[in-house]
Order: sequence, then structure tokens, then C-alpha cells
Amino acid sequence: MKFVLRQISPPGKSALADEATAVALTIATVQGTVQLGKYLEWSDPDGRGGMGDERWTDDVTKAKTFPTFADAMECWKAESSIRPVRPDGRPNRPLTAFSITVEKVE
Repeated sequence: MKFVLRQISPPGKSALADEATAVALTIATVQGTVQLGKYLEWSDPDGRGGMGDERWTDDVTKAKTFPTFADAMECWKAESSIRPVRPDGRPNRPLTAFSITVEKVE
């Protein structure tokens, strides 16, 4: 068994965290309307000068796989080593700009 990261969003919104807020996703979950998006294919938290770079795919067979749930979450929370802190003083974790779910794949 392996794990993959997949974007999620409320209806009519993107998976970007400023649109797919916790409140909006909670409402969508209760209503059963969470939209499943693309799978993470590749990522580099140091890409684009520490702003992060990633590629997403519709094809689960091209998705980056992780041996454990924890490894998938570590990827999502990976900090840039080039720019480890955002201007607001919080850790710079580029992939956390996206709301995601971790899915099991065979």
C-alpha cells in the first residue's frame, strides 16, 4: 500500500487554502460536496527562489507516492531551505498553500 496527496476544495472554489478554508471544507464535507482534484506529481519547496514549485496530474499512476501517511504529510509540510520563513514570520511551507487529502493507493 502507498499514499498520495490529492487536492480538495469546496464546490466552485480552488484548492488554494485562501479559498478552500477550513470552514468551507467543513460545510462541503457535511453536505457531501467536497471536490476531489489533482494528485501531486512532483514538488520542490526550494523551487522558484524558495516560493515552491510543484506539478499536479489527473493520473493517479503518475502521482508521487509515499510509503506512509506520515511521509505524505511531511512532504506537504516541507519547508523551503532557501527561504524558511515567510514575511509574516511563519514557516514557509509552499505546499500548504493547497488544501489536500492523503489517499491510499494499491
